[in-house]
Amino acid sequence: MERYKALYSPGVFSALKFFNIFDMYHSWWFTTLLILLSINIIVCTFKQVPRIIRLISPEKKEIDDTIFRSSQIRKTFQSQQRLSDLERQSEILIKSLVGNPVKITKNGASYFFAEKGKYSRLGMIFVHISILLILAGGLIGTMWGFNGQMNIVEGEKSDTVTLFGGKGPEKLDFDVRCDDFTVEFYETGMPKEYKTDLTIIDDEKKVVSGVMRVNHPLVYKGLKFCQATYGIAEVSDFRIVAKNNKTEEETVLKLNMMKKVSLPDSNTSFAIARFVTDHGGMGPAVLGVLLEPGKAHDIFWIFQNGRSSDQQQKGGFAFTLKDFSRLYYTGIQVSKDPGVSLVWIGFCLIMMGFILNLFFTHKRIWLRISGSQDKYEISIAAGVSKNRETFEEKLEGLTREITVE
Repeated sequence: MERYKALYSPGVFSALKFFNIFDMYHSWWFTTLLILLSINIIVCTFKQVPRIIRLISPEKKEIDDTIFRSSQIRKTFQSQQRLSDLERQSEILIKSLVGNPVKITKNGASYFFAEKGKYSRLGMIFVHISILLILAGGLIGTMWGFNGQMNIVEGEKSDTVTLFGGKGPEKLDFDVRCDDFTVEFYETGMPKEYKTDLTIIDDEKKVVSGVMRVNHPLVYKGLKFCQATYGIAEVSDFRIVAKNNKTEEETVLKLNMMKKVSLPDSNTSFAIARFVTDHGGMGPAVLGVLLEPGKAHDIFWIFQNGRSSDQQQKGGFAFTLKDFSRLYYTGIQVSKDPGVSLVWIGFCLIMMGFILNLFFTHKRIWLRISGSQDKYEISIAAGVSKNRETFEEKLEGLTREITVE
């Protein structure tokens, strides 16, 4: 916030803070927009529900001739074929377009009806409900969840998470212990893989133990523990190889931080002033100090495994950081999202809704044969939820097979 205060005038800063622009996804106006969107979806859904229920309800057995005047697709023609031939061809036509028809005879007329894919109408409802669930899950996670980090040294335990965004600490009702931390390096000194052996201690009992790696979290009580970072908490027992450039004799110097030792066959002393885990992308390094009587201290970096050896030639010796003992700490990102289950349910519902909407079509067709033996009238009524032009083209092609006069 101090940085923002320096960038903006007091009036602009107050306006930005009022609208919570610095954390807009948790702002009051963004939450209000989500609530309004949810209300909009609820109203639209309930407005369509009665119509959808009527469409997917079982078709009534009674025949209503008004369907042949009110449906979106209508077709009427005459034929002088025999009734048995017309009925057979009508069944073939309906079966080709929709499915096996149901036949009903009433008042001397023959009626055929078939329907397919009526439950695809539920796709819209599934999509709308899924959006509501996803929005609800997101709001619940924002309001009652948290995200932070805890750094634990090997062999130690902690129950405190430092929340991101300066929101303070969050106490857990159990302890998290780092049993061990291991890291593998590439030849360049960059980390290849790092992992943590974690143990959850609840009510002074070990309840969960497992290995946590990058992209392989450990989950307990709805909390997700992810491997985020690591570092060296303590170093000791440095082993520095000092090679005499004249005699080419190598001596292993064993020392700790700020403790000087004498170099062999010399009145010069050597000490370590500083340690870094990665110096300029070249891996671990120590800041060596060469102490010669009557001269200013010579300070230089010493890299592990002889990297950048041209900087390590001092006082007639070539120095290399051979090894050292280290105690790591593991950086664990801890997140709690109580709304994630709703988001997953919403995800499943939205997939079901998309499948129903995209891959299934609600088709209905009615056919009536009426008239006398001299001339029969064939009336067709149909309705489809999508791809109407394709359906009508197929219907037109099939009806040509019935003789029309």
